[in-house]
Amino acid sequence: MTEANALDHLFNGLATGDLALSRAALAPDARLWHSFDGIAHDREATLANFASVIAAFPERRFDDIRRQPTPIGFVQQHVMAVKTAEGRALAWPVCVVVRIEAGVIVRLDEYIDRAGSFMPADGPLQTPGF
Repeated sequence: MTEANALDHLFNGLATGDLALSRAALAPDARLWHSFDGIAHDREATLANFASVIAAFPERRFDDIRRQPTPIGFVQQHVMAVKTAEGRALAWPVCVVVRIEAGVIVRLDEYIDRAGSFMPADGPLQTPGF
């Protein structure tokens, strides 16, 4: 996995429900920190969180992806759009700061206001290619 692809694999795995793809993008000792709880979760806790997101939101996509390389990884802004089992569409703006080493993610800091959801633009939720 190349540095340019690790972040793609992480979010493609979450969007498609392929947790093995997301796992492959993360170093064994990776830490993923969330602004809403202030905790740096390890890889297994992160994958459990991803499984919860997949269970709660049968449709998921990442839109309006804006990514800038940094000397050690990337900063990415995107909109996470989901649909609940009841058909309710929700979206959140997200910013992640990512450190890559040896082609995998070793640290991801996620800034998201989970209380600040909004209705995404109309249209079917489809997983875009990254």
